[in-house]
Amino acid sequence: MDIKQHVLKLIDKYGTNSPYDLCDYLNIIRVKQPMHPDIRGCYQYFRRNKIIYINSLLPEKDQIQVCSHELGHAQRHSKSNVIFWETKTLFIKDRFEIEANSFAAELLISDEDIKQYFGSGYNIEHIAKSLEVDRCFVDLKIKNLCRRG
Repeated sequence: MDIKQHVLKLIDKYGTNSPYDLCDYLNIIRVKQPMHPDIRGCYQYFRRNKIIYINSLLPEKDQIQVCSHELGHAQRHSKSNVIFWETKTLFIKDRFEIEANSFAAELLISDEDIKQYFGSGYNIEHIAKSLEVDRCFVDLKIKNLCRRG
């Protein structure tokens, strides 16, 4: 199933696009705790548990985006352990990061939002600021929309 369809199916089934609510419905453990400033969050699969860690020092809007991204890992790469890959292997995880970002973009930004803002002459920076999301999510959402036609 493609990422957009996966996200739409979750939103339809649970009636929300809130990553926090979706984690609760999907029995994904969320841990908010202070972390090093360079670490925004991470996903871990441990003993059949899906765990999302979020840096509690981030502003709330950033925590929501991190949760959305990590939820993408939990849904698309559920048994993967990125921490293990980074420390024990030479595996390149870029594809997984792009997929998790695409998942977050589809979860946080509706097609209607993009069409409304983009159609009104807003650029990517303005759209991101208006929707209070990272620029990379807006960029991915627009690229995904253009790809689909």
